[in-house]
Amino acid sequence: MGSDDSPFDDVSADRDYLRVLLTAVCVVAVVLAAATLPILAPGGTQSPLESLVPLPQENPFGEAGGTAAGGSGGQLGALNPGSQTDVGGSIGGDGSPYQSQETDPHFTVTSSEPAYWRTGAYETYTGTGWDGRADPQAYEGPMAVDGMADTTVDYEVRLAKSATSLPTVWRPKSVSRDDVMVTEYGAVTSERPLPAGTTYSATSVTPPDDPEVLRTSGRDYPDAVESRYTGVPASTSAQVGPFTDRLTEDSDSPYETAATIERWLEANKNYSLNVSQPPEDDVASEFIFQMDEGYCEYFATSMVVMLRSQDIPARYVVGYSTGERTGQNQYTVRGMNAHAWVEVYFEDVGWVKFDPTPGQERLASEQQAMQNSSQDYSAAESGSPDEEFAVGTPTDEPQTEAPTGGAGQESDSGGTEGTETGTDGTGENDGTGDSGDGQTVSQSGEFVIELNRTATPGAAVAATVTRDGAPVEGANVYFNGERVGTTGPDGTVSGTVPYEAELTITVNASGDTDSLVAPSVPRDSTRAFAVTGPQAQQSTNASYELNTTASVSITGEQVTGGEVTVTATVDGVPVRDGDVLLNGEQTATTDRQGRATVILPTEPGNVSVAVERDAVSGNTTVVLERLSVATSPSLPLAFPVAGQTVNATMGGDPVTNATVTVGGEPTTRTGAAGQATVGMPLAASAEISVSKYGQTATTTVSGLFVNTAGVVLGFGVLLAGTAVGARRRNVTPGTIWEWIRAARELAVGALVGVAVVTDDLLGRFRTRLGLTATALRDLLTGHRSPAALLEALRAWLTDRLAAAEDAASDAAAAVSTTESNGGDGTPAARVTIREAWTRFLTHVSLRRYWTRTPGEIATHAIERDGLPPAAVRTVRDAFRAVEYGQRDAQEHVAAVEDAIRTIETAAGQQSRTTDDTDDATEGRA
Repeated sequence: MGSDDSPFDDVSADRDYLRVLLTAVCVVAVVLAAATLPILAPGGTQSPLESLVPLPQENPFGEAGGTAAGGSGGQLGALNPGSQTDVGGSIGGDGSPYQSQETDPHFTVTSSEPAYWRTGAYETYTGTGWDGRADPQAYEGPMAVDGMADTTVDYEVRLAKSATSLPTVWRPKSVSRDDVMVTEYGAVTSERPLPAGTTYSATSVTPPDDPEVLRTSGRDYPDAVESRYTGVPASTSAQVGPFTDRLTEDSDSPYETAATIERWLEANKNYSLNVSQPPEDDVASEFIFQMDEGYCEYFATSMVVMLRSQDIPARYVVGYSTGERTGQNQYTVRGMNAHAWVEVYFEDVGWVKFDPTPGQERLASEQQAMQNSSQDYSAAESGSPDEEFAVGTPTDEPQTEAPTGGAGQESDSGGTEGTETGTDGTGENDGTGDSGDGQTVSQSGEFVIELNRTATPGAAVAATVTRDGAPVEGANVYFNGERVGTTGPDGTVSGTVPYEAELTITVNASGDTDSLVAPSVPRDSTRAFAVTGPQAQQSTNASYELNTTASVSITGEQVTGGEVTVTATVDGVPVRDGDVLLNGEQTATTDRQGRATVILPTEPGNVSVAVERDAVSGNTTVVLERLSVATSPSLPLAFPVAGQTVNATMGGDPVTNATVTVGGEPTTRTGAAGQATVGMPLAASAEISVSKYGQTATTTVSGLFVNTAGVVLGFGVLLAGTAVGARRRNVTPGTIWEWIRAARELAVGALVGVAVVTDDLLGRFRTRLGLTATALRDLLTGHRSPAALLEALRAWLTDRLAAAEDAASDAAAAVSTTESNGGDGTPAARVTIREAWTRFLTHVSLRRYWTRTPGEIATHAIERDGLPPAAVRTVRDAFRAVEYGQRDAQEHVAAVEDAIRTIETAAGQQSRTTDDTDDATEGRA
């Protein structure tokens, strides 16, 4: 075999096909490996490449990097909040993840309900930030949920960024991963960063956020909660405490206190991401008293500190707001959605979310960031209890001013004389609602009765009796004829307003039973009531009209057979010991907080829920939706064995975790979108059912065999039509086989051409690399000066530019002066090469030469036909370069013409020699 610099010359056709097949198999294997490695790898692990190439701001060896003291919230943003975090910063500084306007997705969620996605919480306020260091425990299955339960949220998350803290809805109950940890603050974390692409599902049980329910919660907190979540630095408390005392002096419950603080922050502080760096001692005091604007970190920190100054447990929480809804039950959460908010603890309820950051302004800022990236954006969120906002929707929040005497702030909120007192006289808050305003009427010769709050059924009120401005001591006081006590030295006695339509307060002094009965007083009138009479009057009555319409709230999943909590209040005051009736039948009695737990009926329909006590009553209607199921084929038609998508809904909302059965056999459960995919049985029809909440909905997928027969018949008709058409056009099986072979040859030729070009490029690269290494070695050893090296480089660049210009000129000339062969527009030089190759083939004795490569043909011509090797290689290389490498044909024309003349001369000489031999043989014969 002759020498050749190409690795493809001595390869037979069969080996060539095998090489191409092997190459294709290798490429497919690489693609499949790259695609399946993240799927097959254990959850939370990295691929070998990821373990060697660290992600930005990550430890390359997988250690989770928290935020060190003095950090600003974690280098992975809210997906890695760390155990400590500073508050605040300017955009021009290192930047906080909570002031980022990054529009890249951080994760996507498919969820049965929209929510805030929580990643961390903090306990200790340091003055400049928060500390939440705790020892996480390994997740060991479903977690207990403390407090009242409202709704169950099922969701599936796919990370788009690496994360050490998994976004969850508060309160997480279960997570689909077993390689995670759970902190005492309820955050789900990982010891090492989970890579982008990680997916998991989770279930959470949310606490109630109905204001009517929260108003009934008192201050009997667990010791562990109160001791850990009410502390602030002494210097902060000295400034913030008195201010917040005045701001919330009219608030009668922890909920009203929290709502008042939130309204004040939203009304008096502007939202802005570009704020000055806060001082290093007390961020909350600076924001409350000095700063005019800030973003979520400032608002949340200030609200937590203000609540703690009122001995209300609160903590600082970080994560992400809801994000943008980008599909049915699907949400895209971006870097700009990183957020901080507040959780407030309510007795018997648990931790409830409050978001004091102005929501409308925050969403408008996010929308502007998306518009700057030429993207549309719309979002709707629910922040604090009874609060909703959306992009483009104005909010109508009442303006709440600061109290008079505050540090640089003023208030128009009026005070209330006297204090609310519980039935036991301790002054403990029992959730009695708002107090309202009153006036004192004092005239000579009158008894004056004053209440410290609006008279509401079930409320504890303090009645003060005076005459001529002086308190009346020792007077007996009666509520609707029932003695509640005797006035003390300050003329005050406490009692509970009865559950009646009217409250009549009777005061008897010095044992005199004479009395004057006053006309009824509207309930919204002044709470001070006076009766003018003779100076000798020792008794008086005052009557108040009472509100007897109770507000009834339902907490929990309102589904068939569901357990819910019924809460009844009148103007925020619990209806205690009330009868709870379902569809007119008593089922429970309310407790001291006006709550009762009941089981809803098991049949769908409307359920009347009423609460009654004496003259007080209220009701609401619960709609128990019917479970429904719909199916759709994964393919255009339903076939046996093919997939079928099952969609379970109730009232249009997805039903998650419902059991799906096919033909009576349970097969799967619905996901976060209420959907599941099942396979059809090998039968004419299939019955599909979904079951949950004691209900079962069934549908039948029929016509499976009919659809199959129709498709088979359609294909048969298509094939028959194709056969008839082929016969009319004289297309035989042999013709089709030739087409297939031609296609195969074309594919093989294309792959071989790619291999030739690649081989040529690699050869040039190796040559250039060797020359470069030699030049650098000469430079380092002193055999060549830098000037000489630069001159050589300049000369090489000049040659390359000249070659490029010549190629461009040749191309332009070829386009303008193209000569065609047969009118197909092929350049003349290329035609010359092809003609030379055709002339060369006439001298090759190889049969079926079209099944061989140019290298194999050339080898045969040299070894078998005895043609000149150099000339044959010249023709072969030129043909390869022009036909496969798309090189300029013009530069090969002269050499090819000389080579083909040499080949034809040699072939002619061989022919004459053969003829002479034949003549001599004939002569001898």
